[in-house]
Amino acid sequence: MGPCRIRALGVASLVTWASVGTSGDTMLLALGANVLVAWLGYQARTVSLSGAIGGAVIGSTIFAAAGAGAWGLLMLTFIAASLASRLGLERKTMLGIAEERGGRRGAGNAVANCGVATIAAIAAATSPHAPAALLVLVAALAAGGSDTVASEVGKAWGRSTFLVTTLGRVKPGTPGGMSVEGTAAGIVAAFALAAAGVGLGLIPGSAVAAVVIGATAGALVESVLGATLEGPGILNNDMLNFINTAVAAGVALAIA
Repeated sequence: MGPCRIRALGVASLVTWASVGTSGDTMLLALGANVLVAWLGYQARTVSLSGAIGGAVIGSTIFAAAGAGAWGLLMLTFIAASLASRLGLERKTMLGIAEERGGRRGAGNAVANCGVATIAAIAAATSPHAPAALLVLVAALAAGGSDTVASEVGKAWGRSTFLVTTLGRVKPGTPGGMSVEGTAAGIVAAFALAAAGVGLGLIPGSAVAAVVIGATAGALVESVLGATLEGPGILNNDMLNFINTAVAAGVALAIA
């Protein structure tokens, strides 16, 4: 994990806790819970060391700023992404399209998938627009989680993968490739995470459709950009994931 990324994570947490005004007990609970989860994730080989550190900072920030419900949704997203990465691992490894480091996710992945949600958590605590900020948080997390599920299911079980820009058939794992199986799994995951957001008191039930549509739009934009800009090296996977969550949040907010 580079020094710039470490500074960004540190500033995010310091700004949040300095401005939110959460109690010492809340901050200690947030730190304790996230350090434990980070350690468990590292032991389970779902995150690298940098991923554990980055995830702990992001999780603590979201917990302290937006509460236990937002943190609970973050954990559900992490669990969904981790389980999806393990699906069909033997086939993905054989095809050379498995996640690097044996599926361990690093700090870059954590920032890419949760950066928008972290900013939204800070906004929920420090601005007069908490409902809108929480909608952004839910949409961003749902987009990141559902996109991972779609990608991993498609690579594990997708039988027909098409390049989104040409609709021509490509190998699973090709940047910009989408499969019917993966797309369907992603939509189901987006709906499940949006419903969890309702159950956790973050958004009203009327916002579920906006979140699912936003997540689907984000995935489509990411696929188009992946097909056109990832190959030449203009954008990498982390950049695409961040764009995905930002587009999903913007679309959900515009609809709702």
